[in-house]
Amino acid sequence: MSSSTIQYILDGVSVTVATLLIYTGVRCLQNPLSLAKTFGLPTATREEVVFFQSSTGRNIGAGLFIYIMTYLQERRLLGIFFLCWSTAGMADTKLLLEHPRGTKVLMHVRNTCVLLVLGPLLIKFAS
Repeated sequence: MSSSTIQYILDGVSVTVATLLIYTGVRCLQNPLSLAKTFGLPTATREEVVFFQSSTGRNIGAGLFIYIMTYLQERRLLGIFFLCWSTAGMADTKLLLEHPRGTKVLMHVRNTCVLLVLGPLLIKFAS
């Protein structure tokens, strides 16, 4: 597979991550309880989802950054960002592990692993 094909695939995966982040951010603005269930807190109450509002700005901002870096073809910088962003996934996983009713831990572990693989690949195949 050629380097340009790999870069194209990496860009597609990056844009997919950005789209999902923006989607969850907007969805949280509209209905934090619904997002809490998707996140892994199926029995969350309105009082318990107050902190989800912080993920709104976090996710939308990260998604926009990914779109911009992909557009500018700044793959090396984007790879570094994904490696750093994986700490958000680790924190989310820790939250669910420590919450008495947390679920979907493996989803967060999977997502974090995607970032930990995608980051170095973007750095390696930066033009």
